[in-house]
Amino acid sequence: MAMASAGANPEWTRPDQRLPERRPAEGATPPPPAASTWHRMHNAVGVFLLAYGVTSLVGAALLWGDRRKELAGYFGAGNAGALLVAVKAAEAVLLAVAAAGIVRRRDVWFVPALAGWMAGFAVFAVLDVFDGRWGGLLEHLLYLAGFVVLLFVSYGLGAKAQVGSGAAVRASAASGPGGDGGEGEPGADGEPRRLTRTQEFALAALNRLPHR
Repeated sequence: MAMASAGANPEWTRPDQRLPERRPAEGATPPPPAASTWHRMHNAVGVFLLAYGVTSLVGAALLWGDRRKELAGYFGAGNAGALLVAVKAAEAVLLAVAAAGIVRRRDVWFVPALAGWMAGFAVFAVLDVFDGRWGGLLEHLLYLAGFVVLLFVSYGLGAKAQVGSGAAVRASAASGPGGDGGEGEPGADGEPRRLTRTQEFALAALNRLPHR
């Protein structure tokens, strides 16, 4: 009987026919979007990274001889040219990563760019100590401290954006057709993750800064 029924209705057994899609039940709401960590002030952080990277590359191109002589004081004249090319190539990669972070609005992409420049300043600071270049040591330590602060600020802005986006997600879920006005269950789809201790510390320090 089953085979006869299938033969009487060939449309049910055609392999090229798509099955009907299941429609969501009435009153059901789609899951809210995930919390974002991009803050509007991340644009300023990204612009600074772009400006610094472009200035460094253009300055090296215009003052190639001076930059090569500076590296020769650390590593010798024989390796200065190749090392300068390698350093500027690495800076170009860091610049591209920072630019991609702005375009894609992903603050996490600022981390490798900031960490790369921080590592470079730290290496030169150590070399300054061994060579007794106290003026260069002070300069590199100031740059290193500035990029550490910038990384900390970017991290705090990400935590602040995550908190604000999480509040918007909960409000959207509560005001939906199926919402009851509550906070929602923790761990539900779209619910932002809890802040880590480091994020809480960065956010607290950022909130203590004077606001105009």
